[in-house]
Amino acid sequence: MTLRRRTIIKMGLGVGATPLLARLPQIPQLPDRGSSALEGQLLRARPLPLSGVRLLGGPLKRAQDLNAEYLLRLEPDRMLAYYRERAGLRPKAEPYGGWDGGGRNLTGHIAGHYLSAVSLMWAATGDVRFKERADYIVRELKEVQDRHGDGYLSALEGGRGAFGALARGVIRSRAFDLNGEWSPWYTLHKTYAGLRDAYRYTGNRTALELEIKFAEWAEGILSGLDDLQIQQMLNTEFGGMNEVLVDLYADTGDDRWLDLSYKFEHTAFIQPLQRHQDNLAGKHGNTQVPKLIGSADRFACTGDAGDLMAAGFFWDRVVQHHSFATGGHGKDEYFGPPDRLSDRIDGRTAETCNVYNMLKLTRRLFALRPDAHYADFHERALFNHIMASIDPEDGRTCYMVPVGRGVQHEYQNMMHSFTCCVGSGMESHALHGDGIYYEHGDRLWVNLYAPSTAEWSAAGLRLAVETDFPEGDRARLALTLRHPKEFILALRRPYWAGPDFSLTLNGQVVSDYVVQEEEAGEAEQGRRYYDWPYVASSFVEVKRTWRSGDTVEVTIPKSLRLEPLPDNPRRVSILWGPLVLAGDLGPEAERGRESRERRAPPKVPVLVAAEQPLSSWLKPVGGARGGFRSDGVGREPDAVGRVHDVTFVPFYRLHRRTYSTYWDLFTPAEWEEQRAAYAAEAERRRRLEAATVAYLEPGEIVFEREFNYRGGEDARPQRIMGRPGRRGGSWFSFDVPVDPAHPAALIITYYSDDRRGTPAEFEIRVDGQWLADQELRLTEPPRFFDVEYPVPAELVQGKEKVTVRFQAKEGSQIATVFGLRMIRADAER
Repeated sequence: MTLRRRTIIKMGLGVGATPLLARLPQIPQLPDRGSSALEGQLLRARPLPLSGVRLLGGPLKRAQDLNAEYLLRLEPDRMLAYYRERAGLRPKAEPYGGWDGGGRNLTGHIAGHYLSAVSLMWAATGDVRFKERADYIVRELKEVQDRHGDGYLSALEGGRGAFGALARGVIRSRAFDLNGEWSPWYTLHKTYAGLRDAYRYTGNRTALELEIKFAEWAEGILSGLDDLQIQQMLNTEFGGMNEVLVDLYADTGDDRWLDLSYKFEHTAFIQPLQRHQDNLAGKHGNTQVPKLIGSADRFACTGDAGDLMAAGFFWDRVVQHHSFATGGHGKDEYFGPPDRLSDRIDGRTAETCNVYNMLKLTRRLFALRPDAHYADFHERALFNHIMASIDPEDGRTCYMVPVGRGVQHEYQNMMHSFTCCVGSGMESHALHGDGIYYEHGDRLWVNLYAPSTAEWSAAGLRLAVETDFPEGDRARLALTLRHPKEFILALRRPYWAGPDFSLTLNGQVVSDYVVQEEEAGEAEQGRRYYDWPYVASSFVEVKRTWRSGDTVEVTIPKSLRLEPLPDNPRRVSILWGPLVLAGDLGPEAERGRESRERRAPPKVPVLVAAEQPLSSWLKPVGGARGGFRSDGVGREPDAVGRVHDVTFVPFYRLHRRTYSTYWDLFTPAEWEEQRAAYAAEAERRRRLEAATVAYLEPGEIVFEREFNYRGGEDARPQRIMGRPGRRGGSWFSFDVPVDPAHPAALIITYYSDDRRGTPAEFEIRVDGQWLADQELRLTEPPRFFDVEYPVPAELVQGKEKVTVRFQAKEGSQIATVFGLRMIRADAER
């Protein structure tokens, strides 16, 4: 059957659409856009609607409940205060602060995230309090938009000025700055997405009307810009603007919004992906992922092969060549070179926003191409990163969920910081029922095993799943149907499943055969087909006439295995089934970049166990399933090499502790050779960290703010070998904490082959006083190197902070600064 585009839209076949749309008030019929056979085949699997899935227990339900409690603690009037103020309306409450505060911030992003979250939570739980909050926010936003009078809907302090200049063709665009505003389209995207979700998940038609008017405003802003100006604008992070406009097209059928989505097609990034070129190194991770979500959504509406090629290739490169064992990726928010991860595991790795958006992309791609590899990544990233990103006691979420050695979670202040990852976390933990089940035609896919119920209305089926997964080995599926019905039940056999994977149907073991069976009470004989793949990462399909009371039990025993990094086979993570195991290294250190009393990081043992069976040296321990302890193979990384065995637990269960998820693995002979050098480097790092008062990596704009970054217009972020830095032609400065009780020294990191930042001649000043002259030229071999500058005692006495200023000499520039560390000069190093 050939479907017309309008029919597809009304059926909710767009990747971003949900079956709930069929129950929402219909917009006026628009003219047909024509039809094609391709459009009837674009979506090959549809997720069961969030409103039809209920979580019943386990870690997903716990995270959902904690998120629900948090959402109900927040006050909508506080997150709407700046919206009202910008429209000339009196705020009803004091505004929130952090990244949602006034000034040059992402002001307003939290209200957008929150509107999406409460709309999703209404669908996921049926708790009317969430719908009431969504409706209230939409009413308030309508008052704001009506007051503006032109469709504009923003809380940004300088938004009117920045977008007004943009409309006139004045474009000052950098990575996170557009005409003086911090990623303004990114912030507005959250409002668009919130309105979309309020319409799609709660049926609030006013939300759709507001979104249309807001899109008309954006259309007017961009209407006078040519292609070169548009691409210049897109050099600044813009979130998923292409996605929300494609979704608005799907919800209305109005071509204007499809056309407008192409105004957010960043060709410099997308076109290489369409040519299957990995151009990710040095790019900010979460700036890129939403672009490809938009591409996948647009393919579902148009069948444009370029969109699917870009989205699919991007997903493959990120998952297969840039990701850690937990499913996270990136160091300090940026991609590095493909398959070069060994030197990138330590420090601030694996931003949670990135994983949230990668899961959105994964679910969309599965709907377009139902491949078990997408479901495998969904499971990996969900149970190892997303579940690890939320504290199971108080619900705090994490900006970074580091994967390295001797690291700890980066928990957020949930009532004050309001960072991007706080916002995406609100949505993420409302979406745990999404993508567990998919359906299409006569097939129902079970992608994840989670205690839940699901309604497949087209088949008249209610499915109940009982399981203690992810620690448990079994899942029991009970079917209730209005009438007997033939369909295919497709059960995922994960990538980690071994030969003991088994399946029973009504208590009988299913093997690779075709059963011919006379159905009791039936005049005819029926055939039941069992398609049994012997390879992992596949679906076991059972086709039969199903009846109420049928049960299926899946058994997936777990085993231990090592996953090495692609560029270092002796640097490994340990997994038990789908779960990354983390080694517990003790209590978490006191947080805070400005803390003067920094605890020395723990010594991270190495494992002298290479070429030995994993089960011979990693033994189960009592208590909760998934606990293990190394047996005689852990060694202190020092000259003595004392035995230091480690207790391992599933990473998502380990919170408020210092941990490692990657380990260096040696044979006894290799360890003897490496021990001295390894110990010296580990001890050097440990002592340096203990001596450190403050450390920052210039060029990371969102964290430079904590050090009160200031600089001339010509100061620019730069990235080399995936490492951020900042250079400039005039000056830039940071306010850096000091310890007045100790003499200080400043350690600055440069790069010897800095083609843009050298030659350079500049001064370093502390609180206006000259500290040093620095001259740099290109040298070989290319390497990062440190220069230490002693700070006179009189410059730090009686002070909590000092201003470190880099000042270019006349006719020259400031070399790229990749690290700035203030240390106690008298500490043992």
